[in-house]
Order: sequence, then structure tokens, then C-alpha cells
Amino acid sequence: IIRKAHEMAKADGFVGTDDGSLVERVGLEVSVMLGSKENIKITTPLDLTMAQVIMSRR
Repeated sequence: IIRKAHEMAKADGFVGTDDGSLVERVGLEVSVMLGSKENIKITTPLDLTMAQVIMSRR
């Protein structure tokens, strides 16, 4: 679903703010799911460091 939403946005020249905005654009509902606080989005070098710390504790 996410890949298809990205492909459609690219074909249309649409730039979204995130995966959710692209999925909503194609008419699908986006929802929040409860999960582990360790399930973080890695965007910056600091995020990567935090993920490495989390993984080293497992």
C-alpha cells in the first residue's frame, strides 16, 4: 500500500509530508497502533544512535 501510494504521488508530482499523507491521498484510512516505545523512526543521526543503544540492550 505504501509503495503504491508513493508511486502514485510521484506520477502525479505530489509531495506529501509523510507516508500517511500519501496513503490518505489515495483514499485509505490511516490509524495509530499501540506498540513498543522502542519502535522508533530513524530520521537523524541521533535517531540511529538511539536505535543502536536499544538494539545493544537486547
